[in-house]
Amino acid sequence: SAKSLACASLRGEYRLTGLYSGRVTYKKAGSSSTVIRYWPPDDRWLIDTRGLRESGECDAFAAAAAGPSMVAGLQWTLADPRLAQNSGRGVQSDVSAAGAPESSQSLDVVRDDEPLLMTVVAPAVVELSGREASKENVIMNGTYHLLGLHGGRPAYMKADGTRHAIRYWPKEDRWLVDFDGLQDRDICNAYAEAHGNSEHPADLGMVWSVWESSRGRHMLDRLVRALSSPHWVRISGRGADKENAAINGEYVLVGVVEGKAAYKKHGANHAIRYWPAEDRWIIDLERGFEGGDIANAYADAKGADNPGCPVLVWHVWHTVEGRHVVDNEVSSQALRYAPLELPKLMDLVGLSPGGQNASSNGSVAQGGG
Repeated sequence: SAKSLACASLRGEYRLTGLYSGRVTYKKAGSSSTVIRYWPPDDRWLIDTRGLRESGECDAFAAAAAGPSMVAGLQWTLADPRLAQNSGRGVQSDVSAAGAPESSQSLDVVRDDEPLLMTVVAPAVVELSGREASKENVIMNGTYHLLGLHGGRPAYMKADGTRHAIRYWPKEDRWLVDFDGLQDRDICNAYAEAHGNSEHPADLGMVWSVWESSRGRHMLDRLVRALSSPHWVRISGRGADKENAAINGEYVLVGVVEGKAAYKKHGANHAIRYWPAEDRWIIDLERGFEGGDIANAYADAKGADNPGCPVLVWHVWHTVEGRHVVDNEVSSQALRYAPLELPKLMDLVGLSPGGQNASSNGSVAQGGG
């Protein structure tokens, strides 16, 4: 339908770009002009394919929520001037009446009982990790991609064809891991209490309980965590002829240590972990996750929630000097799975707009945050 096509053109990831009209603005990734901007005369947020401009005209609008940058949860109404023009009707909408420039062309407003487009501030990819290989339901570990909305919140699904999903269950305010996909039921392989304030499942404060057949119930597993951290971190730049050159390489996300993402190099005990006592990211080539404050290299975190932050300054141990010395050539890089476009993801997991669970797919205008 025309409404679905309009939603498809507006759906996508919007990244924070700066300020306009006193509030934050977002630009759609891959677009040169489509933005989310605030329009003060009507106290509204607008999605506008024609960019930042002093006008109330837009492609979709939503009433402003509390707070100067509150875009999460906004439910959008489509505004398409072509509808009035094509149909010959002169329906005067509240958009043009509320402060848009005077025009002989009125707007029709596309309205539905359920919103076709909603803004969510959520990661495009969620990493679920920590379930031990020896335990039941270990296949819950993996990478989940944002698929749309389910239960009024972001829903995620693996892109490997398994249909494994992370979805919200509003009746019990829980996030569920469901191997059967996006279902409208409370049966699941694992769950975590949302406590009313988790807008997406990548919340390190949530604790997961996983089904164990031998016990006949879900059992708490404090090692399982859902994160928005990068899947890999690459350390590079340490000269091959220098001490501790082995810090170079790629480290893969393996779980959580001291409340932060922890990484390990494949085939070695080399690890990157967080040390809260000194607010540092530590590279340990000897004892991995058990080395305490001993480090072959470290970087002061200063708020960085993962070690792939490119602005981190790395200090590397120098035996001759008996201390860690700054090496400005060493850098860290976050490596993530690329977000999948919705049609591609739906094709991979076997969903279609007209098929089973189609009503759960939703459309997402994803706000950066």
